[in-house]
Amino acid sequence: MISSNQLIISGGQISQYNYHGQKAPFDKLTDAIAPNAFHDSAARFDPPKCHPRTRVRILDDIMDWILGQGQDTPVKPFLWLNGAAGAGKSAIAQSTIERCIERGIRLASFFFSNSDSTRNHAKHLVATLAYQLYQAFPGTEVQTEILSAISKEPLIFTKQIQQQFTTLVVQPLKTYLSRHKFPESQTSFLIVIDGLDECIDRASQTAILSSLVDSVRDFSSYMRILVASRPEYDIRLSFDAKHLKDIHTRLSLDLDRVSDAIPDIKLYLSDQFEHIKDDCNSDPVFWPKLGQSWPGEKAIEKLAWRSSGQFIYATTVIRFVTSARPRRPDHRLDMVLELRPHDGDHPFAELDALYEKILESCKNVEKVLAALSFSIINDNDISWDTLLYENILSYQEGELWGLFCDIGALVTFREHPGSTRPEDMYLSILHASFRDYLKDKARSKKFHIDIHGKYFGRHMTNLLKCLALCSPNYDPDNWGDFDSPLASRAATFFGNYYSEIRRSTIPPELSQAAFSFPLKEFLAPHFLSSEIPYHALEFLISFLHFLRIMVLKDPTCSYIEDHHQRNLDAVMIHPLQRYFDKEALALILAVFHHLGADRFVPLFILYPPFDLEPHEKFPVPYDIDDSLRLSDLFSCTIEEKPTPVEEMYTYSYYDYMHRFLMRGAAPNPAVYAKAVKVCFDFLRYLPVPSSASAWGHNGITDNSEDDPCPNLVFEEEYSARPWVYRSPWSDWRLEEGTIGYTVSDPFDYDLDYDSEHDPKSTRVMYFTVLGYIIFFLPGCDRSDDLIAACIKQQRSYIENPNNPFPVRWRRLHMEINNYLARVLLTSNV
Repeated sequence: MISSNQLIISGGQISQYNYHGQKAPFDKLTDAIAPNAFHDSAARFDPPKCHPRTRVRILDDIMDWILGQGQDTPVKPFLWLNGAAGAGKSAIAQSTIERCIERGIRLASFFFSNSDSTRNHAKHLVATLAYQLYQAFPGTEVQTEILSAISKEPLIFTKQIQQQFTTLVVQPLKTYLSRHKFPESQTSFLIVIDGLDECIDRASQTAILSSLVDSVRDFSSYMRILVASRPEYDIRLSFDAKHLKDIHTRLSLDLDRVSDAIPDIKLYLSDQFEHIKDDCNSDPVFWPKLGQSWPGEKAIEKLAWRSSGQFIYATTVIRFVTSARPRRPDHRLDMVLELRPHDGDHPFAELDALYEKILESCKNVEKVLAALSFSIINDNDISWDTLLYENILSYQEGELWGLFCDIGALVTFREHPGSTRPEDMYLSILHASFRDYLKDKARSKKFHIDIHGKYFGRHMTNLLKCLALCSPNYDPDNWGDFDSPLASRAATFFGNYYSEIRRSTIPPELSQAAFSFPLKEFLAPHFLSSEIPYHALEFLISFLHFLRIMVLKDPTCSYIEDHHQRNLDAVMIHPLQRYFDKEALALILAVFHHLGADRFVPLFILYPPFDLEPHEKFPVPYDIDDSLRLSDLFSCTIEEKPTPVEEMYTYSYYDYMHRFLMRGAAPNPAVYAKAVKVCFDFLRYLPVPSSASAWGHNGITDNSEDDPCPNLVFEEEYSARPWVYRSPWSDWRLEEGTIGYTVSDPFDYDLDYDSEHDPKSTRVMYFTVLGYIIFFLPGCDRSDDLIAACIKQQRSYIENPNNPFPVRWRRLHMEINNYLARVLLTSNV
């Protein structure tokens, strides 16, 4: 075969072309190409490709598709490899090409780049592919057809992409294959188009895909077309369109391959650090040498986790570390790991430039940043779908999709597990490093997201307004996931994140929204029911704590707290009525009202003094539906130093309940009578501790006010109600600076406790029940059940005058005598 610009000899036929001063077709072809777009172009020197032993699975999947051995039968002609910026798409495309060349598979490629004016548009695409096709089939009908087509239509490179592609690529291949039969499953020609999203004309992006589809519609069995790109909106829309949807295979590096990428990134980092270490340690002037264990498995794990499956993060780290002169590579790695100050060096300058470039493409970047700030706050919570974002951010329905269509390389919309409805899609930031970039003002500059300075107060304002509007649909029994009503998910978000206000600026509009929020109307339907839903009470606790934090930050907000507390009284009186009516709840109410105010009703550390739930050793069938969770206050944990009020989650709620009781809902004599009756029932089932197990008499005299108790202390520093009881039935031990404990079953009376730890639960319970009766009995009114219980207890005192707690035993019966004398005298009168 002989070939030149004017003469082609193929198959024994001679074709000669004379152009009389005009450019030859081959010259026209070479003039129209973009050499920088070739896979082996000098402009792409040292192009990115997969590190050895990495990306093996996805490369094998692509090769199976090329060779007709994939899972799709028949194999689909298009494969779309998509992923975020830096996911490694170009490296995979390059490695695929090199694998194909090794196997002798003919191919053509075009690598777009928006920073190269010769390959950031579609003008040179078909010519470049046609030139590589020409070179792949030397001395064949392919070359004859290409040159003939250019000769017949000298302006072919000004035509539409579809016409160019059909004339210069598809038709020459058809002619060749019509004379050389190949198995239908064998790929005759592969086209690789990388970085389609970097074609700066978006209309051209969709035009390229449409043209390729139309051109190969009847020729797809012999040609494969691999397109690699970010999942930008226009490209995604094209692949989802009817004419392309069913003829392409989709491989995503974001959704399906992250678990594969992380081990590959660890392998890449390990190998690269080994090379760095070997180079440094073999350099005679490098001192001190890097240790054999450097950088360590933990450092590699941390870097791989930060990468979010994106190779660009790992390669950026290695590039920064290897540019060490005059700095040591270990010092530069410490900068990346934030173990050493940067001192003006920017480890992620390249990555930051990429993020900046992508964000600058946004049409409304302020709205994009507001939505991203919301995602950062809730940490990509999948229960937050697009509709919820739009309601909280006050965006129009569907607006979120349009805002993020420009930055699909960094952010995507993912489907909720188990749902395929478009409205159930949730926003997800693809790069952990992108989130770090947005939060670091020194890196992101004008794109910095100042969560607590600018955004959080604004979001909480919108959230309260949204909750107020949709409060009739609030369902506290259906909360948290994407199927929940909008109000329930918004309430869940409020409960999860409201405390961030303690670190945030409070804008005036937030104060107004908090004051205007219809808390009473929001909760009333649920607090008037027979049983208060758990999450309705959780929302109340969160809201009251939110108001208290606002007051602590800005005392002028106290009017907001006072306003809501006054309105709440009308709601809380209904569920509180049950505490007046039922015996066990009456005891809870009485103890709650006086908790910590006297040594006979102490606040408990760790656990309440006894469990009111029915037990095989205590079969009293009391109704224990403490829906207001007042008994939760019976136990607490006191730290070595007092915890700030703004961090005490339930403080504001219990403080409000105490104030509410003081304002006119305090326990009455009938409540105290029910409470003491419950205590007598407990006392009847509790075994009397032996004197040997008591905590010592210490010379108690008849004038002693109470039995000594080593665990009962006056903690004025920690509590407004300072009598506190440290539970002795816990085994305490120090573990790495923290206190650990093991709690025994309070009803396990047969355990043989030693005197050193002395965690006798029965002694604690017995001691406490005696104190409750002594404290509450003087406030009781007449009750036949209580009179009968007192008389029965008198007989016990006569039959067994000795007791391990003689002072309390004596005072108990003195109070019984006083009560009986008072109520019986009253009845006689």
